[in-house]
Amino acid sequence: MTFVFMHIGHLFSFIFTHKANYISFPCYRRLFPLIYLFFFMYFFFLLRNFTAYVLGKMAGSLCGAIWRATVGSGIRSSRPQQVLLAGVAPRLRFQFLSTEVELADKTATSTTTSFDTTSRYKEKPWDYLISEEYQERYGEQPVWTNYRRNHKGGIPPQKTRKMCIRGDKVCGNPCPICRDQKLGVDYRNVKLLEQFISPHSGSILDATQTGVCRKQQKNLTNAITQARDHGLLSFHIPIIEFQPTADYSNTHAAVNKTPPAAALQNQTAWYPWYDWQQPPEKEVARLRKMYKPFLKVEAAPS
Repeated sequence: MTFVFMHIGHLFSFIFTHKANYISFPCYRRLFPLIYLFFFMYFFFLLRNFTAYVLGKMAGSLCGAIWRATVGSGIRSSRPQQVLLAGVAPRLRFQFLSTEVELADKTATSTTTSFDTTSRYKEKPWDYLISEEYQERYGEQPVWTNYRRNHKGGIPPQKTRKMCIRGDKVCGNPCPICRDQKLGVDYRNVKLLEQFISPHSGSILDATQTGVCRKQQKNLTNAITQARDHGLLSFHIPIIEFQPTADYSNTHAAVNKTPPAAALQNQTAWYPWYDWQQPPEKEVARLRKMYKPFLKVEAAPS
C-alpha cells in the first residue's frame, strides 16, 4: 500500500510541477479535484504511520520505566507472578525469570557438577577403577587399549606430543590419561600403574605403544618408581649365586697395579714426535737463502 501511494505522490508532484502546461486542456481540469483528494490521503497516511511509531516508542519506554520502578521488586519475590506476567507481557524488556534464587540454584548446581567430575576421585583415585562407570567405559582392558591418535598420512609420529593440556586448553584427541580426568596418576593407584608395566619383562611400556603424552609418561615413571620404593609394586631383582669356593680377593697375579709407562719412567714425551727434532742443515741453509731479504740480522754469539 505504501508503495502504491508513494508512486501516486510522485505522479502528483510531476503533474503539479507541469500544471501550467496541462491547465489549458479541459479534460485535465476535471481531474484536479480527484488529484488533490489522493494527495491529501497520501499525506494523512504518512502522518498516521509516523505518529504511531513515535508514540509507540515513547509509550513503551515510559511504561517500562514505570513498571520497573513500581512492581519490579514484587515480581522478583513470587515465582507464579513471574510466569504469568512473562506470558502476558512478553515484549517488556524485563527478565522476569532471571531471579536471584534461580541464579543461586544454578551456581549450586554447577558447583555440584564440577565437584562430581573433578574432585570426586581427587583424594582417592583408586576408587574410580572399581566403579561401575569405569567398568562400562573400559571393561577389563587397559585404559590405552582402544586409543588411536589422529595423524596425517599412513606413518604415525615417532614420538607422542609433549602435553595434551596447556592451561585451560585441551588439544584434540588427548592421550588416554588426559582425556579422562578421573584417572589420577598416584603411586597408591596400583591398578592403574600395573596397566603401564609389561607383565613379561616388568619394564615400563613405551609411550609410543600406549599413546600417553610425554608429560604423563614422566608422571607415570615417577609414580611407578615411588610405588616400588614404598613396596606397593613388585619388581624383578636378578639373583647372583654366591660360590664359597670362588676367589673374590684381589691379591692374585691377575689383579695388580698397572706399571707406569716407559715414557714416564724415562721422563720423555709420550709420543716420539712430541720431542724436539733438529732439522737437517741442508734444509736450513735452503730456507735461509730463500728468505734472506726478510730475515733479521742475527746477533753474533758472545
